[in-house]
Amino acid sequence: MSSRSIRDGKGKAAYKRKRRQLLARVRAEGLVCHICGGAIDVTLDRRDAMSFTADHMVPLARGGDLVKNELRPAHLRCNARRGDSAPIQIEEWGAT
Repeated sequence: MSSRSIRDGKGKAAYKRKRRQLLARVRAEGLVCHICGGAIDVTLDRRDAMSFTADHMVPLARGGDLVKNELRPAHLRCNARRGDSAPIQIEEWGAT
């Protein structure tokens, strides 16, 4: 999916559904940030550095797909620091 398609909104609803599903798993299962391993407080304002965000395993800037790409939970700060670097390998991970 090109960056123009993302701007045009193609696939955005499907991405939002996947993000909501991941957030529900974080709440129910207590999943942690896949980057730092710290707990994610889902009650924080979305602009807070330690709030929940869905991280694309293959960054969109590196050709990752908005919808087909695997999402993993992360802190907003950790996700921003990672930027468009290569996917992080963590063993024993079960999020989809």
